[in-house]
Amino acid sequence: MSIDTACSSSLVALDAACQTLHRGRCLSAVVAGVNLMLDASSTVVLCRARMLCADARCKTFDASANGYVRGEGCGAVVLKRLSDATAAGDRVLAVKR
Repeated sequence: MSIDTACSSSLVALDAACQTLHRGRCLSAVVAGVNLMLDASSTVVLCRARMLCADARCKTFDASANGYVRGEGCGAVVLKRLSDATAAGDRVLAVKR
């Protein structure tokens, strides 16, 4: 299933997967989020507005921060009900309640 809700897509996908697991409609789920910048127009707009960091360094919450840095990325998690994961001997890294 592909979910596109702009900035909240990964969170909405995680919620949908958890609800499906909770209802017993699947035994495991893979949730992934991807950000790709395929069109240069938004970068051009940010450049013209002088919103991008001049030295291309991300300095989040730092006093020396001097602009916005954009990036591409991907992340994924495999979800199971805790009882199923422990019964299977899976390594559990986190629990979402």
